[in-house]
Amino acid sequence: MNTPFTTLHRRFFLAGAGTSLAALALGGCQTVQNYANDPMGAASTIGQLFASKEMSPGEELAMGEGLYPRLVADSGGAYPNARVQSAVRSFAEPLFRVSKRQFRWEITVLDDNTPNAWALPGGKLGINKGILRYAASESELAAVIAHEMGHAELSHQVQELDSKGMLDRLAAFGKGVAQTEINAQAGSLSGVVEPLSKAALDELEGPVKDLITSGYSRSHEREADAYVLTVFRATGYDPRQASAIFKTLDSLVPPDTETTTSLFSSHPGTRARIELIDEAAARLPAGGGSAGSASFATIKAVFPTRRYYLRNPAEAS
Repeated sequence: MNTPFTTLHRRFFLAGAGTSLAALALGGCQTVQNYANDPMGAASTIGQLFASKEMSPGEELAMGEGLYPRLVADSGGAYPNARVQSAVRSFAEPLFRVSKRQFRWEITVLDDNTPNAWALPGGKLGINKGILRYAASESELAAVIAHEMGHAELSHQVQELDSKGMLDRLAAFGKGVAQTEINAQAGSLSGVVEPLSKAALDELEGPVKDLITSGYSRSHEREADAYVLTVFRATGYDPRQASAIFKTLDSLVPPDTETTTSLFSSHPGTRARIELIDEAAARLPAGGGSAGSASFATIKAVFPTRRYYLRNPAEAS
């Protein structure tokens, strides 16, 4: 099962090596268990984390905006159904409002039959039409979107690139990077976010595509799983339904598969993640559940739920 996922302040590109982004960020991130006590905790500390990082929120935004059209095109392109695109955007809007980051959140349905989704820095998401076929309930679709939101919200892409030495390699690409000021009082971006240089985007595209195809580190996947509970708690979805889509994926993928993605990390790995989500969810108040949104009904009218593994995705329409 393959996926496409995931997305700079002049001083960052000119600085070269500096304090490890991954070490700083991981020190503030919370585990699934932490979310049981304070499910909004990680999101509320984002501003503090970024105060000590070299990469500004505006730079993340520039990276995501620059890579988004490229990775959408590499992922089968946008699914050519304006009604479905609009319905998925409408469905995702209440989830995006949970975010504490000043992102211009965006989601595109991709013309790809594999059941997966991905996220870029700066709040740019892609969701394959394949997973819309298997999301049997609003909570399952919400969990997919919230999980990918978590990767962007917690800057996992930036941290993974840093851990691979990719950010140091980009130090030579200082030109074309956005210079952004942060309005501390309003907590919003001021100024214009300029696009990254083509050279920088060319250098980033391959590593980012590899990252979103193969999945993240175990700790980052668990943090994104935990973020699902944050979104569910804030939007009224029942936390006890947060793991349902992961259970669906675990039943769909052949037992001998070695491929991993953000939503699936081998059978033992996925089952361990499900257990952690369920344990944390059991400590949270039950939500009211979904009320049957018109947008989800529109999605299901086009993509009725399937309950078997599609071994040859090319067979699908």
